Amino acid sequence: MRVLGIDFSGGSAPWRSRVSRPTVWIATVDSVNNDRLALEGLVPVQALAGTGTSFARLTALLSGAEFAAAGIDAPFSIPSPHIPMGGYPELLRAVQALPNGHDRDFPIGADLLSLAEDICQKAKAKPLRACEARWVARGVNTRSTLWNGPRGGAPFAAACIALIARSGRPAWPWIKDGPGVLVEAFPAAQLNWWRLPFQGYSGANAGGVREQIVGALREKIVLSPEHEQLMRSSPDALDAVLCAFAAAAVANGRLAFTPTGSDEGEIAIHE
Repeated sequence: MRVLGIDFSGGSAPWRSRVSRPTVWIATVDSVNNDRLALEGLVPVQALAGTGTSFARLTALLSGAEFAAAGIDAPFSIPSPHIPMGGYPELLRAVQALPNGHDRDFPIGADLLSLAEDICQKAKAKPLRACEARWVARGVNTRSTLWNGPRGGAPFAAACIALIARSGRPAWPWIKDGPGVLVEAFPAAQLNWWRLPFQGYSGANAGGVREQIVGALREKIVLSPEHEQLMRSSPDALDAVLCAFAAAAVANGRLAFTPTGSDEGEIAIHE
């Protein structure tokens, strides 16, 4: 069994062909020795094989690669009052029809917000899905998919929903069976569930916190010294590995929560 973990971005800069500090990473995880997980690959999106832009190559990877599931650290849907009458399939079609931003290969957050508010005006500035509100109640900072201001989730949602639509892959929990099912991941929530540090591990001076997390992960996944060093030096590389656990949870039936079946979607958490 192979699963992928993808630390994502809704901004334009992380997808450029050359970046000084990559922030979009892809982890490749295989199951070995009685289902024990092993990290086999950990690369920035700029290192993916193929032609075209980084976003296009990631889309091609998801479209063509053989894997059981892929966990992506980005929202798969929006709050239910703002989803079209046709449900999630119609939301995919509507986002796929949006134009790309002038500086990126996917729609911008403002256009997703306009689409959502054409269906229903927001009742508050930062509405949350039920799966997001659950983690806010546990003290985990969560972006609203319909907030396009500072630290907004709308750009992430616009980019991710476009990626899902273009890849042609099934998305969990609307389609539960693979192969190649895409799964919404949330690294901070996964760390919170495991009672590990889930805040303050991304800063330049947070190497000690990342080392604590990497040490705990050694009990859950086989890591090479080279991959451990990448995870200690880059919080985004670390997040990609955590996203792979969301994919493994769906592929192996090791989910901490049963999805509700709502068009809002669900965040997969490994037990």
